[in-house]
Amino acid sequence: MEINGTNHTRSCYQSWWWRDLVNFCGEGEGVGWFQQALVWNIRSGNSVRFWEDSWIVDNKLKDIYPRLFSLSVNQGMIVGQFGFWDDYGWHWNLNWRRGRFQWESVMEEELLSILSTGVLHRGSKDFITWRGDAKGVFSVKSAYSILVDQRNGSDNDVFKLHWKAKALPKVLITAWRILLDKIPTSKNLISRGVDTNSPLCALCNLSEESTQHLFMDCDVAYRVWMLCFRWIGIGSSKQGHM
Repeated sequence: MEINGTNHTRSCYQSWWWRDLVNFCGEGEGVGWFQQALVWNIRSGNSVRFWEDSWIVDNKLKDIYPRLFSLSVNQGMIVGQFGFWDDYGWHWNLNWRRGRFQWESVMEEELLSILSTGVLHRGSKDFITWRGDAKGVFSVKSAYSILVDQRNGSDNDVFKLHWKAKALPKVLITAWRILLDKIPTSKNLISRGVDTNSPLCALCNLSEESTQHLFMDCDVAYRVWMLCFRWIGIGSSKQGHM
């Protein structure tokens, strides 16, 4: 029995404790806190819908790219049906009802950029993990912590507001990658075993190039922020206090 408001036994056949449980988890009011704490770990991609489920970002792809969703001939299909395997690995293959305009092709490139951050595993099963625990295991203590954070406000609220912002998808994706520290900085590349010419910031050449430094702490980045603030009429801010 699923706690999702769409596939459950009629209430007249439910026990009282089950009704209390699903009500507590948010059934009947869209996606509740419990469902939001469940995360799909994609392996083969045979259990998760590409457009309609949240799997590679903290929002549904159809909500981020409604235009591309309307053009897709694969609505309702699972992740594993959006590409193919060969001797070199997995390749994404997106099919459309018609040719794309130039601005739609740009959106497609952005979508492919997001997809490149996910890795499929042939022959493995997708599985659900629990967001409230580092090991992905549910516990009453972790569930309580999620509810406390939800009441007091948490980092999850930042992501909810982020995807609702009125900005171009490319801007939202870049900001999302910054928040998750998914930018290919020298620090991140070195941690993945990638050889770089230098670990120093490409802008100032003074400090290690981390996401925090590149977008906030670097003197060059700070001057760019000040120009942006003046352009939109916001008073200046001291470096490190933005």
